[in-house]
Amino acid sequence: MSIDYDFTPIAESEFVFGLSDHDHHIVAGRDMAAATKRIEGDPWLAPVPALCGQLVALAPVWGPYSRETARRHPGRCPDCAWILALHRGAVDEEIAAFTAARDDLDAAAIAASVGDIAQKVLTAVVRDPDLADCGQRLAPSHQSQILGHVSRHLPVVGVCEECVEIGTVNAHGHGVPCPAQKVTCAGCSITSHEDWAGEWAGTFLQECTVTAPCSVLITVATHYRIPIG
Repeated sequence: MSIDYDFTPIAESEFVFGLSDHDHHIVAGRDMAAATKRIEGDPWLAPVPALCGQLVALAPVWGPYSRETARRHPGRCPDCAWILALHRGAVDEEIAAFTAARDDLDAAAIAASVGDIAQKVLTAVVRDPDLADCGQRLAPSHQSQILGHVSRHLPVVGVCEECVEIGTVNAHGHGVPCPAQKVTCAGCSITSHEDWAGEWAGTFLQECTVTAPCSVLITVATHYRIPIG
């Protein structure tokens, strides 16, 4: 992930992006302002706390924070996203963002395999009256921690290496699902790393591909008396 040292594009922003080794986060503008006063030419010299508490480097080249920009980049921190959504009262939009499928084929596969359990679980946590006051502060909370953890274990569709490389349409034809597709828990499963996998990076490893819904999703669903299957 590249870092731009020019802070002009985000100088007056309420929220901006911050980068850690593998993820991108949300940083409050006030924390950015405090950190930039300590910078002497290199943003890495002044790590900034993200909303989730992780120390990150500022990323001015990404511009002000927006959900649309965040979804274009892999590695979105769900804890940061939920802290901000709860604070702003934008929980329905965040549920839609986290449960949106990559395309119609993935949406159909997820619906056929696990139904709408992801939406139901996230909605139950958001509407939990015992957690109703958790989102007032712009900081981690009981509610944001549960939502962040669940969001790491939502169902996704795993496909073959050819689909990863050139896309499902190019690999198998328009409207044809990948014959190797499997509805999987991305949080429990292991994906290949670019350092050794090269162009096949991001594919699920057969040694540890966990079928969705995983035990995390089932456990939270059971707590809220949401039927499974």
